[in-house]
Amino acid sequence: MFAYVQQAPCPLCGAPPETQHVVEACDGDVAAIVQAASAEILKITRLRVELADTVAELHSETSKLIKDLDAKNDEYDLIDSEIQEIVAQQVGDMRVAFSVLVEKRASVQKAIELYTRVTRLEERKLALLQEGEQIGGRHQVATGIPTAVAHSLSMKVSTILKAWDFPGDCHVHFDKVLSDFVIDGKPRGSRGKGLRAITHAAVSIGLLEYCQEYGLSHPGFVVLDSPLLAYFKPEGADDLALQGTDLKERFYNYLVEHHAAESQVIIIENQHPPSCVEDQLAMTVFTGNPNEGRFGLL
Repeated sequence: MFAYVQQAPCPLCGAPPETQHVVEACDGDVAAIVQAASAEILKITRLRVELADTVAELHSETSKLIKDLDAKNDEYDLIDSEIQEIVAQQVGDMRVAFSVLVEKRASVQKAIELYTRVTRLEERKLALLQEGEQIGGRHQVATGIPTAVAHSLSMKVSTILKAWDFPGDCHVHFDKVLSDFVIDGKPRGSRGKGLRAITHAAVSIGLLEYCQEYGLSHPGFVVLDSPLLAYFKPEGADDLALQGTDLKERFYNYLVEHHAAESQVIIIENQHPPSCVEDQLAMTVFTGNPNEGRFGLL
């Protein structure tokens, strides 16, 4: 319209009609721009038609592929069911046979191990018999504990008795002839019933601590029956020596301090523990009355 109908300022550069060079081509040539835009419109229209055809073909191919996939899935399900019908029974039989074979293998291995052990024991027995025949005569089997172990255990018992404030110097050693401990030069078994009970408790606790300290086998718990017998049923002058002492408090405090985590000490006693430790241990009262509380231990 601007180029052919009306003389007007150039819409692109603003030049008035008298200064326009209409016979020359420039970047603002409207006719050239219109011609190029028309060509581009035709090109885009053709590409849209081609794109629509391509999209239609893809939709058609998608529908065909979906139908093919459904058909293949149906075919797969049919073949899979046929395989299951044919193979399932065979697989089940093979599993049963395999389980039987595994069990038989385990029994055979156990039999072999037992046979090997029996053979080894028979060879050892034969060697011992031959050794006995060579030495001649019978020898008494050595019993007891080694001297070093007896000394260490005696020191452990002495330490416990001192911690409990046991009367005397608490010098302890093990007499192999008596198979018992001697405390301050006096055999443990020759003392009164009350002192025998408390020293027996010290030996039991000492053995527990010795096994734990040296990594030896021990169930990890000790059951003490009336270890403080001398307090409520004294017997002789030895037991009377404990009356009025703090051995009872020291006894319970020691157990709470040393055996509250890694071991367990079960005490059956006719007297309540000191009030200062009651909240630090589990206590069960046997009433002897079937209608009140717990009747007894069993």
